[in-house]
Amino acid sequence: MQNSLLHFEEESRLVTSTSAVVLPSEAAAAGRVFAESMKREEGRTELLVAHSGEKGSEALAEAFAAGAASSGADCVFAGACCATAAAYAARELGCAGGCYVHTEITASFRLFGSDGLPLSGETEAHIEKHLGTVSRIPYSHYGKMSRFMGADRIYSESIRKLLPVKLNGINAVVSSSSPSVLGCCDMILEDKNDRLGDRLSFHISGDGMRISVYTEETGYVFREKLVLLCLRDLFEKGIDAAVCGRPFRAAEKLAEQYGRKIISCHKSICSPESRASGDCIKARKLSSEQLFMQDGIALMASTLEILSRSGKTLGEEIAKLPPCVTVNRFIPADSPSELLKKLCTGTDDGLVSDSTGGRVVIRPVRTGKGIMLSVESYASETANELCDFYTELAAAGGRR
Repeated sequence: MQNSLLHFEEESRLVTSTSAVVLPSEAAAAGRVFAESMKREEGRTELLVAHSGEKGSEALAEAFAAGAASSGADCVFAGACCATAAAYAARELGCAGGCYVHTEITASFRLFGSDGLPLSGETEAHIEKHLGTVSRIPYSHYGKMSRFMGADRIYSESIRKLLPVKLNGINAVVSSSSPSVLGCCDMILEDKNDRLGDRLSFHISGDGMRISVYTEETGYVFREKLVLLCLRDLFEKGIDAAVCGRPFRAAEKLAEQYGRKIISCHKSICSPESRASGDCIKARKLSSEQLFMQDGIALMASTLEILSRSGKTLGEEIAKLPPCVTVNRFIPADSPSELLKKLCTGTDDGLVSDSTGGRVVIRPVRTGKGIMLSVESYASETANELCDFYTELAAAGGRR
């Protein structure tokens, strides 16, 4: 096979840059290259492979596992389960990494390391480079294949332990496009709700990563505020937090307020282990333990536990948090890497501006067709104004 259609986007997701359907042969090639990359990165190749359960996802997952096994990897096939459950099960089973195949809209292969977190930028580049070089899949070095269908169960039992025996004055309900997410949440919340309590309506994305909650008091509250709530709870207990990547400004401000710190490499893409700083290694380890940072279902459970323990409403708790608004915008560009060089202020990793008004970060989109602009500020008006300013600047080719 040559000229692979697959490339990486955020969260180490392999996706197609065209509307073409991903073939099982391409999934098998991706599995083989991933297994070889994990052997190079981790020194071992035990992998977990799971899928979302939509039509076609099982076939692509089976093909991916077959491709990985063709290079000698031992594969655990976890079947249909929640994406966050797959990452948790891979950690518990001691795997070197894993893949979650999702086909709700278009096919994607979310790859992760032994800690359940995204791959390093070097590993992503290595995989992309070799995807188009796989012409045939051999069977002479075929690894062992086993099946484990308990990922959702062990994950749900673990998250359930975050909650009290009974929620105090809270009736939590969940909506999601994923039956696996709904099934996990049903197991987690079974017999926990106070049916006469305040209704909190959570919406969790199909991959279990993104989350929002609605109450009549607050309207919609999005992930950033819920993360801040959980961070404040850690800081009040005298515990430092970890962010695998660049923490948002409000989180750093909150840490300073409580005399704590956020351990982070302050980079959007992880460095390879050979060049990783001590803070990066420590941040990845701690971040994989503080699940609410990258897991929407765990974030829901942590939020519910805090509210149940405090006896206060979501609105009352949110009102005590520092303001935080994030705006993301895609900007088409013919030469995104050149535009990034013109816009950045001499720092690496896409940091354009970091002032009292807000933080502006840009990164090239993997398709090579534009950049993604991310603006964080204390007010939505300021964030949108900054976003508009840098959008116009980008349209002018970066000329200030």
